Amino acid sequence: MAKQRKTDAKDAPLSLRERNKLRTRQELLQAALEVFAEAGYGSATVEAIATRAGTSKVTVYTYFPQGREELFRELYEQINIELVERATNIFGRKGHFADRVVGLTRALLDVAERPLIGRFYSIEDPSLDQALKPVRGHASRMWIELIAKDLQSAQNENRLASTASPEAIATLVVGAMRSALSDVARGWSRSADLEQALESLVRGLEKR
Repeated sequence: MAKQRKTDAKDAPLSLRERNKLRTRQELLQAALEVFAEAGYGSATVEAIATRAGTSKVTVYTYFPQGREELFRELYEQINIELVERATNIFGRKGHFADRVVGLTRALLDVAERPLIGRFYSIEDPSLDQALKPVRGHASRMWIELIAKDLQSAQNENRLASTASPEAIATLVVGAMRSALSDVARGWSRSADLEQALESLVRGLEKR
């Protein structure tokens, strides 16, 4: 008789209690996002978040002992993780550096177009910046490294028109992408227009 394969603990189905805890955690995160969108970080108190979620401050601190700072860090890091995974998938396949930058741009603009999420991820607020300091820049730094590596390869093969530092170029490209995120999230620009413009800029880096 064939031996029965042991079930990996991480593959085992979640218990009802575990599912309920995950649901409560996500409800608190969603409540924090909604309060933030309506009143800004300064008014997104633990009490306001608890009221929006229909629970108590005790429950909020049970799931997020550091309070609202921890809540918003987790919200931000969830988006970081998604964008890192998208980048890993894009750069895990062979492709032209410009095509890959376009793919990254599309991923970021997908975030920008989501109600609540886009504004939160693109927000510039000194008080929120301090709370997000431990997680801010995780995705951007990875993207800069990946783009710079592609540009360095192109430069080594004499395919790049510029002799500037690939890392410096990558930093400016990601900065432009972040600016596009902000404009789309605020409804100031159409994502298709910015995506097309960024693609033109990046393709212009290659020798003709």
